[in-house]
Parts: sequence; structure tokens; C-alpha cells
Amino acid sequence: MAGSYLGHEVLRLEDDGMLRGTTRYLDDRNPQGLLHVHFVRSLVAHAEITDIDVDGARDHPGVVEVVTAADLGLNPLRGFFLVPEVFNRPPLASDVVRFVGEPVVAVVAETREAAVDAAEAVIVDYRDLPVVTEPRAALSDDAPVLFPGASSNLVLEYRTDADPERLSGHDVVVRGEFVNQRVAGGPMEPSVALAEPDGDGVVVWCTTQGPFGVQGAVASVLGIDSGAVRVRTEAVGGGFGPKAVPYPEFAVVAALALRTGRPVRWTETRTENLVNMAHGRDQHQTYEMGFTTDGRICWLRGQVLANAGAYPVIGGFLPSLTMLMASGPYRIPVVDFTARSAATNTTPTAAFRGAGRPEATAALERL
Repeated sequence: MAGSYLGHEVLRLEDDGMLRGTTRYLDDRNPQGLLHVHFVRSLVAHAEITDIDVDGARDHPGVVEVVTAADLGLNPLRGFFLVPEVFNRPPLASDVVRFVGEPVVAVVAETREAAVDAAEAVIVDYRDLPVVTEPRAALSDDAPVLFPGASSNLVLEYRTDADPERLSGHDVVVRGEFVNQRVAGGPMEPSVALAEPDGDGVVVWCTTQGPFGVQGAVASVLGIDSGAVRVRTEAVGGGFGPKAVPYPEFAVVAALALRTGRPVRWTETRTENLVNMAHGRDQHQTYEMGFTTDGRICWLRGQVLANAGAYPVIGGFLPSLTMLMASGPYRIPVVDFTARSAATNTTPTAAFRGAGRPEATAALERL
């Protein structure tokens, strides 16, 4: 039995199928006429795309479509509603790639094997651009600004400023500087998306923790009414936060289904998953706490800088939750805190097992 927020027991309905091996996951779903898509991804962290040659892939046996951003003409994807639109993400990279693993070309074929083989024939030429992977470096005065139209790589900033005179009454000050390291969610099931044309709309099956977020994102990218997009899923093999993100591949698969008039599926490989699915944590933390000799905490001052990655999603907002949890379970009368996030040439970050709050606990308990 599992408990609810109201305290009563909730009967689990999923166990029987999982124990007997009859539970269906999304890769088990094989509608008639199914096509498969494989993405050609960036092998460099930051570069201008100077040319894309897909002729060899189009001639490969079993290939139905090979498409680039120019072929699909999709709208950019906004990663999180509080993140400025200047950081919006193209579903397929068009002019610039900003992290290793960013999708550039989609190859559609009759079988998964044919799509993978044909993708090897795609040639993408790049001109390297300056790379920044660490958030402090991203906010330095000489850092390359990763997005045209942005004045810097700062994504979001939250502050709770205390009166400096109230940071007093202490006998000793304890200081600490910590790195809460980047982690990968690593669910047993990677991302999967299957889209099927449905009249004038599309049904999108995907591995997600938030179907309504996916619905809005896909509709926005396709430029259609959200009522024309229906999002469904089979059992989801682990989520942990990274599967709450509406990935651009979901929208590309939907566009390909509408373009071909057939069901289209993408199943992420483990290699793709480790560079493409949103990572977690990755904060640089500087803390100070004032104590009396009898153990009373007088005040706390903290500065947290999170690495939001190349196209900020909810990870750009999570430092505000670290700030919210700054005092933890302790009676701390004065808190002075700054929480910021920066865009870098790394995989975007998102919620992971506590979403910004475990980072606060880790720093507080180490002090």
C-alpha cells in the first residue's frame, strides 16, 4: 500500500502486470505502418552549422524522409514559462549547436536499423565557436554570450536581501564553498515518443511525467490548437524529474507523423539518453553562517549559482527552491540569499529527486 496526502491507503494497481511481465511500455506498441526515426546529433559543444549534406542518407535503402530544421519549419520550444524567450530552443538545430547531443537531422525509415545506418551517411560541417561549460565562467565579463539578443548568459536571479546590520550577534563565522555535482537521471526506460495522425490532429504517445505540459509544447511547436494534440502514455519506466521535461524530439516526431501520414516512433538509446535527457543538480554554492559559542545560529548568507545548460528549462528556476529551503529545519532569524542560474554549453538541467531542495540540505548540513 502507498499513502496519500490525506493519510489514507491507496491501492496499487500496477504491480500485477509488472510482476507477471505483462505490463506494456511504449516501445512495445507497434501500430500498423510504423516508421522509425533516428536523430543525427551534434558531436561538438558549440559551433556554427555551415553545411548539412543528407543526399547519401536519402539514397539509403528503406529511408522515407531525411529532414532538417529548414524542411520542417517548426516554431521554437520555450523550455519553462519563467525562462526568458531569448533562450528558446529550435526543435532541430538550424544555425548553431549549443551542446553535445543536440539533434540536427531526423532520419525516417521503415526500420530502426535502416534509420540508424542511413544517419551515418549524413555529413554536417561545423565552424567551432567558443565553449563555456561552467556557470561561473559563463557569467564572467569575457564569456561568450551564447544567445543572440541576450545581454549575458544569466537566466534567472532571485534575492532575499537582509539588512547588513542584522548579520551580527555571532561569536564565530563558519564558511564553506561546495559543488553539488551534476548527475544524470538514468531511468531504466529512456525517452520514447510515438505519434499517430488523428484526423486534423495528432496523438502523441510519450514517456512523460507531465502529459499536459507535453500537449502545450507540441501544439506550440507545430503551430496548432492544443485541442488537436492528444497525449497518452503506457507504463513509464522511471521518471525522477527528467521525464517532466517536454523534449523537442516529441514535437519533431509529431511533425513527421503529420508529414508522412503514418505512425512514427523514436526510441532513445542509452548513449543518447546520457547526453540528451535533462541532467540534475550542478550548483556552485558559497555559504556563511554566524554562530554563538553556545550553538545558536544567528544568521545565514548564501550564494547559489546553478548550471542551467544550453537551453534552460526548469533547471534555470530551481535555485529559487534552494533559496526557499535555505534555513531547513533550523531556527535562523536572518537569511541573506542570492540564487542565480546561467546558460552554458552543456545538457540542460531539470528537476531531479527533490528539485533544488536537496541541494539546500546538503550545503546546510555540511556547515
